[in-house]
Amino acid sequence: MGRAVLQALLHAPGVSARQVTVVEHNPKQQKVLASEFSVQVVAELTPVTLARVTAVLVAVKPQDFSSVATQIRKYIPKNSLLISIMAGVHVSTLRSATSCSRIVRVMPNLPMVVGEGCSAWYASRGVAKAQRVFTRALFGAGGEQLEIHNEGMFDAITAVSGSGPAYVFSFAADLMQAARQLGLPAEIAKKLVLQTLKGSVALLAESSDSAEEWRARVTSKGGTTEAAFRVLHKVRLDKLWLRALRAAARRSQAISTLIDGTIQKNKYE
Repeated sequence: MGRAVLQALLHAPGVSARQVTVVEHNPKQQKVLASEFSVQVVAELTPVTLARVTAVLVAVKPQDFSSVATQIRKYIPKNSLLISIMAGVHVSTLRSATSCSRIVRVMPNLPMVVGEGCSAWYASRGVAKAQRVFTRALFGAGGEQLEIHNEGMFDAITAVSGSGPAYVFSFAADLMQAARQLGLPAEIAKKLVLQTLKGSVALLAESSDSAEEWRARVTSKGGTTEAAFRVLHKVRLDKLWLRALRAAARRSQAISTLIDGTIQKNKYE
């Protein structure tokens, strides 16, 4: 996700590669990033680097954040923006760990890699108007962006859009496998499934009609689609999805509690 956000950043209005410094410990990845994006890549976060930044984007594993937070707390300019795409780390924990007052917490998702991401973000009270504009431009360059005003929504957002691509990939894989079992060659099955998904999403996105209305139009009485839905309705697919998303949201909440506690503990050790 860090690479995807970097790619979006370099496509955001008014941002050039010479303004960006990437911190990457892996020597191999340092060369790859410098070559691919033409940005400055350094091995460590230094006081000199931090002293001149207007925004820091944290894209590390939450368990690796404590050491990064120590450097940020010591050297980041007072009014700089801190953006976190770390799953499960609350704004209050970020503020406590870094002493930053201008914080944006973001839940992006994987399709940002191809410019079709969905990023929900929440800004702390101290974030300035210009910094909100920058955040919209940054994540808008990687797809759709949505500002939310209740941080408590993140567990549900993680369950829906954060984990969502995996649901779609799984559905696509299941359809392809079923198509092959019906006798279709693998390449034809793949093309049919992918284009059907792409076309259906495009139709839904461009129309004011609901998903249920479109489903009803395709489902002719006594037809093939209705026969398929008779099978799906027996397993109460709608209830199953609700149970699945609730499980994901509960897990997100549990991880958040664990991560926040760990970061706070490490801060005082």
